Amino acid sequence: RLSVRPGCIATGPLAMPVDGSASLRQLKPPSRSGGHGSLYGSTKTRRKQIRRCVIFPCVAITVAAFVYCQTSVLGETAAVGLSRAVTHGQVSPPGVGLREDASTHQSFRTNDWSVHEETETDDAKKTTLDDDEGTPEQWKLAAEELVDRIRWNLPQEPPAPPVRLTSGDGDFPRPTNTAHAKRTMPGGDHARSGAVPDGGWKDLAADTEKREHVKKSMVDAYDAYEKYAFGWDELRPLSKRGKNAFGGLGATIIDSLDTLWIMGLSNHYSRARNWVDEFLFFDRDWEASLFETTIRVLGGLLSAYDLSGDEMYLRKCLELADKLEPAFGTKTGVPLNIVNLKTGETKTPPWTGGPSAVVLSEFGSLAMEFGALSERVGDKKWVTLAETPVKVAIAHSSKRNLPKNVPEGLYPLFFDSAAPRWTNAKVSIGAMGDSWYEYLLKVWVQGGRTAQMAGWYGAWEKTARAILDNLVVFSPDDPSVAFVGSWNGGAVVHEMDHLSCFAGGMFALGSGAGVTSLEKEYLTAAKKITKACYKMYKDSPTGI
Repeated sequence: RLSVRPGCIATGPLAMPVDGSASLRQLKPPSRSGGHGSLYGSTKTRRKQIRRCVIFPCVAITVAAFVYCQTSVLGETAAVGLSRAVTHGQVSPPGVGLREDASTHQSFRTNDWSVHEETETDDAKKTTLDDDEGTPEQWKLAAEELVDRIRWNLPQEPPAPPVRLTSGDGDFPRPTNTAHAKRTMPGGDHARSGAVPDGGWKDLAADTEKREHVKKSMVDAYDAYEKYAFGWDELRPLSKRGKNAFGGLGATIIDSLDTLWIMGLSNHYSRARNWVDEFLFFDRDWEASLFETTIRVLGGLLSAYDLSGDEMYLRKCLELADKLEPAFGTKTGVPLNIVNLKTGETKTPPWTGGPSAVVLSEFGSLAMEFGALSERVGDKKWVTLAETPVKVAIAHSSKRNLPKNVPEGLYPLFFDSAAPRWTNAKVSIGAMGDSWYEYLLKVWVQGGRTAQMAGWYGAWEKTARAILDNLVVFSPDDPSVAFVGSWNGGAVVHEMDHLSCFAGGMFALGSGAGVTSLEKEYLTAAKKITKACYKMYKDSPTGI
């Protein structure tokens, strides 16, 4: 309500004189002997006394009584009442509609959606306090004990929607249990038609018991995926639901194709193969990681083609490669990290430090897959796309181009695909750097270790020397182990990523026959780095 004085215009709680003067006056209710004034006090002092002596104590008593009643209800009445109500169907648990038949939801009631207290035992008596005794600390402890005694049994999460398995029917190559039959499939012959040497086969004694155990473990895991998440990228094992972490491209199926084939699991393989044929498409509004999609999806499809010779996989490879190609459309040919498979829009993550800054391991780990695709389809376009960023990075790896204090042979983690230049000075063969060094060696091996591929091996030898001289740290306490640190601020940092453990295998692969002094040095480093990684597990209380 507003009480308006003569000559003023009411404007909310403030009033302005009609004469237009700038002064604003706060309106006050007039003093009255009757109305609320006679009850609440007609003077300011009287009102303060009433608030202090009457109203505040009443409010405090009311709040205290409310809290006490709520505690009693929660601890006793509600516990018993709700439990009975749910048990007898009088109260529906969350998720049960009011108009639905209670018998329909018997499964919820069997899960005992209720609140109840644990019974006391002689050796575990609970603290109880009378109303007029106990300190505030004791009351706090008693309240905490009361809460601890309440146990909630919530209804289980509704089951995930059923998944539909694809049929395993059809006329296409299928795995067998004969190794030589697998090896001589059409795709395998075509894949080895280039300069890659075939070392032949060597008979080794097989541990059949262990082999069958590994196969059984694979079947157990993959059966669960088929049952609960077939067609999704991943299975959430606790909730038994699917999760799409790679745009719904069926990452688990594609990752498993070659394993299912090699193990001779014909039925599992056939269902997976038909899912790829019927449901895998790439016209998706999904911002895909160029690196992850290449090594997982493109690489998985290529492996399945090499083993089976099924031309369907090769068609899918070309469809995917077309969707990834826009990422390479930069001034330098060094691709951006992310590409939208539907629109072709490209970008880099904000944490790289700039709109054109890209990650070393991501643009440097594409040549094996794109090179294999070019060899399979007879089109150099794909290998050219993947080799260009590697050539650009190597061309900017001299002392003149590297950031200050970064040794030659080592590569910083971030590169500007527009400039081109390095945008930071940290070096690591762990996260964001690892597979750059790995691919320099493996592309040379994939290419047959020929003279034409010598540029790859030369680049790797330079990095291997730089790693051994600057990053590998030998333990003074245990000469049998060594770890690989990172480089920052002009010095080695004594830290080792778990991802860096690939270095042991890399040096072993680069050691060749282990005959020359350099090959022996690589092999020694491989053994010590691998032992350090083994001890990461062995010395942990959990083995993890």
